Amino acid sequence: MVRVEKAEETTELHHHPISVAMAVNRNLVAVVGLFLAFTLFSLPAEISGEQTLLFTFGDSSYDVGNKKFFSSEFDPAAAWPYGDSVDDPTGRWSDGLIVPDFVGKMIGIGEPVPPVLDPKADLSRGASFAIAGATARGVPSDTMSFPQQVSKFMELKGRWTDKQRAEALYMFYVGADDYLKFAKENPSASQADRYVCIASVLTKISSSLYDLHKKGGARKIAVQNLPPLGCLPIVRQEFKTGEECLEILNFMASVHNERLKRLLGQITIPLRNLRYSLLDFHSEILRRINDPSRHGYTDTTTSCCGIGPRNAFGCGYSNVHSNLCSYQRSFLFYDGRHNTEKTNREIADLFYSGDKNVVVPRNIRDLMREPATDLLQES
Repeated sequence: MVRVEKAEETTELHHHPISVAMAVNRNLVAVVGLFLAFTLFSLPAEISGEQTLLFTFGDSSYDVGNKKFFSSEFDPAAAWPYGDSVDDPTGRWSDGLIVPDFVGKMIGIGEPVPPVLDPKADLSRGASFAIAGATARGVPSDTMSFPQQVSKFMELKGRWTDKQRAEALYMFYVGADDYLKFAKENPSASQADRYVCIASVLTKISSSLYDLHKKGGARKIAVQNLPPLGCLPIVRQEFKTGEECLEILNFMASVHNERLKRLLGQITIPLRNLRYSLLDFHSEILRRINDPSRHGYTDTTTSCCGIGPRNAFGCGYSNVHSNLCSYQRSFLFYDGRHNTEKTNREIADLFYSGDKNVVVPRNIRDLMREPATDLLQES
């Protein structure tokens, strides 16, 4: 019986080739349609054509103009010669664009995200919460700390959907002002006191990241670690270290970076749907300081704009007759602690597509390819 039924079925199909083709085509169309639907649903925003959002947090290195809206006090970054390479001072502490501006373009954001404190800001692409002077700990009156910036994001999170916030990129760079202030106030601090300060900074960062993820819906974060702070032109100048870097600050930055890396690895254990990119900014700056010509610099220890032995003070102040270099691209630092646009572009390129020698455990390009639909599901 079985053989007969199979023979009859085979015979019937053999006599109706058009029916077979139509059946196969229907199945193929269904499979392709299902595949396309799944693909379009799960592709990251930068590939699927949806608007990617960018949110940035931190201090003056990521500030795009919040300082001038926060306080009525004079903001040197809003005055020439800041913005000299783009013909307009914008509140950025550089001669041109900064790292998040370049990364934003790479992930599909045409125009840089605006300062969140600008009452006329268009927040459809995201926003910058970073502001000059920001620290991880403390509650300063003249700026917003990192926890306060995260709280500000919580106030506004309803402007974006859960899916938008899950697909967005969150960049932060903070801690430098904590350690610069500590070193100035405690130049002879003991090892124990240094470690206490570092632990306090990282505790605040950890708590804020947890809130950003659990309450804010962040799933993709990009973290830039600290440079060798003791080698900044402003530090060399103020502490009169000559050709040497200030040991206390380099020590604290190095320990901070080691523990920050460990912290990020540990925080993703309970927060299993949190992904991150960690850029070794410290090593990249050190490489440029130690081997200027290889990276196209003629000066990596003096600022392009300012006065003093290291040209490190007063850039942007009308009452200071600052020196201004003739070619910004030959300098690593634009002012006493901030990089030139050339350096910012190079760092952004490494952040976005660098290998694991400079960014771990994945670069931003790979981070943004993580399907947000998977990350939306709570583990």
